[in-house]
Amino acid sequence: MNLNQLQQAHGPAVIALRRHFHQHPELSNQEVRTSARVCEELEKMGIPYERLDKHCVCGWLVGGKAGAGSKRIAIRADMDALPIMEQTGLAFESQNPGVMHACGHDGHTAMALGAAMMLKDMQAELAGTVFFCFQSAEEVGGSAQVLIDYLHARGGVDQVIAAHVWADLDSGLMSAVEGARMANGDFFEVVVKGRGGHGARPDLCVDPIQPLCQIALQLSAIPTNRVSTLNPCVVHIGQIQGGTLPNIFPNTASLRGGHRTFSTRDRERVTELIRDISTHTAAAYGATAHVTTKPGVPMVYNSKEAVDLARQVLTDTGLFTQDDFEPILASEDFGMYLEAFSGFMCFIGIRNEEKGLVYTQHHPRFDIDEQVLPKGAAFFTAYVKAFLAQDS
Repeated sequence: MNLNQLQQAHGPAVIALRRHFHQHPELSNQEVRTSARVCEELEKMGIPYERLDKHCVCGWLVGGKAGAGSKRIAIRADMDALPIMEQTGLAFESQNPGVMHACGHDGHTAMALGAAMMLKDMQAELAGTVFFCFQSAEEVGGSAQVLIDYLHARGGVDQVIAAHVWADLDSGLMSAVEGARMANGDFFEVVVKGRGGHGARPDLCVDPIQPLCQIALQLSAIPTNRVSTLNPCVVHIGQIQGGTLPNIFPNTASLRGGHRTFSTRDRERVTELIRDISTHTAAAYGATAHVTTKPGVPMVYNSKEAVDLARQVLTDTGLFTQDDFEPILASEDFGMYLEAFSGFMCFIGIRNEEKGLVYTQHHPRFDIDEQVLPKGAAFFTAYVKAFLAQDS
């Protein structure tokens, strides 16, 4: 069957699966029902799979083309939802109160299963092996390594690919661009230690809140004052804690935040600046600062070779219109896959003003234009076939 026939044959199932996953969302590391449904669908297709740690699942399909080479490719989809109370009013609205697929992972899982259906139909035409990686806990990190280790244990892959539906991009558009596409995402905590006491006698105390406020302001200014204005950078502080009563100086006060960058150099530089600024600012007030840094996920960096083929597939199939969408300062643990293997993550537009689909990711009214999902599955299918054929 050609791509149009495959979409007609499997498109309704892709949309139905997305609605099922949307109606039954599960938080990170709790994807019991979701992973079980993924396994059930793979069993229906006759695709072997293994259940891995933390609810991850990996299936595989070996092509049957005579004289086929040994190229191997993986498709990755994330499965977890967010702790958000849904307000969409959809007929298939979340039945798990306070949990919602507000980032599009329901669509990602459905597209990967749709690609598995389509590739299974053309198994005899494939000249290599396809792995279908269904990952838990993308929103909190920690599970990508499970599938990366599994792929390594199976001999590795030549490429790994993924798509992320994106609410800032119009339906019908796809963005496949080489280089850095999503940012390094790292975290930090600053604890300022002073000397507590009564609010009436600040001369006998060392107030930790004043230096903490100065630290917060100075850290937030790093992107404009200490990093090249040509390089995207964000330093954000999302939590400040200190004190229990209005007339008492506490012993300690703390803040927690993160920073996002698009180069290893800036990543290391910002981490160093956070430590230096915090330490010296606290000292100027007679206090001390203890800084803890927590490396997060690396940037999503698309290889030129993979993107060139993706754009050729878009041209050949006409499934989407290529759009050179700007890099995104959000982070994604798919960057870990792209450190281990070559490949790309593309962005699929889901914004449709005529349908009222205008809300961004992580909003309680977020929804996606479902009509792009069968096309996304077909794109995966066409790309896999073209990539494996390079070695046939």
